[in-house]
Amino acid sequence: MKRLLFLSFSLMLMSSCGSIFGSSKSSSKIAPPPPPPPEYKPSSKERAEGYYQIGLSYLNIGEIPLALNYLFKAKELKPNDPKIYNAIGVAFIQRGELDRAEKYLRKAIKMKPNFSEGYLNLGIVYEKRGELKRAREYYEKALSNPLYLTPEVAYLRLAMLSLRENQIKEAKEYLVRALKNNPDYILAYIELAKILENEGKIEEAQEIYLRLVNLYPKVQYPYYRLALIYLKKKKIQHAKALLKKCIKLNPNSEIGIKAKIKLEELNE
Repeated sequence: MKRLLFLSFSLMLMSSCGSIFGSSKSSSKIAPPPPPPPEYKPSSKERAEGYYQIGLSYLNIGEIPLALNYLFKAKELKPNDPKIYNAIGVAFIQRGELDRAEKYLRKAIKMKPNFSEGYLNLGIVYEKRGELKRAREYYEKALSNPLYLTPEVAYLRLAMLSLRENQIKEAKEYLVRALKNNPDYILAYIELAKILENEGKIEEAQEIYLRLVNLYPKVQYPYYRLALIYLKKKKIQHAKALLKKCIKLNPNSEIGIKAKIKLEELNE
């Protein structure tokens, strides 16, 4: 009887120890891996911004159909974003469809009445149509916003209008304003140097071209114009060296071809 009670007690003890420390069978189990995190899905706003950026990239390299494809996808996802309409307008300007460009630019301005970039591009539409007075109004409208981040672009457009109207002094004033807003604005420097050359101020023009060669060593135009100045000064070897640099950058461009012709003339 005692032996039976001892055996029962032993079995109970073993059973209770197993419940506390876990059985050998249960301790050998491997815990299942945690479930994978849910796949991230960008919001409509994020997808629209992605399409917009891709569209801009294609626009910058002149791939207009691809640019419009992505810009219209962006517009479908975010139909109230003025910068998307502005970009579509720019694409149509580049394609020469000025009426369609104006349609989208006006929508952008309606959404954002102080949208300087929209006014600037609308001015370009009117300038391309030959309506210079209207173009000037829109460039000035772009500049009326004190928060406009790139006013030098509008000043350059106004300078170009003044040059078309033979208002040289006014054009120079606009170019100076452009450079005050952006001291590294190459297009304004080039137009100012052209004016100085036409006025016979060769040394001042030369100084600008030398600055541009240092600032933008991969831009052809300053090399070519600087070479022509050295030719006027009878510095033939300097001119040849600059023409060779110009050609090396892009031999098949318009400036590259002009440089090759000039260099061949010098080598005859």
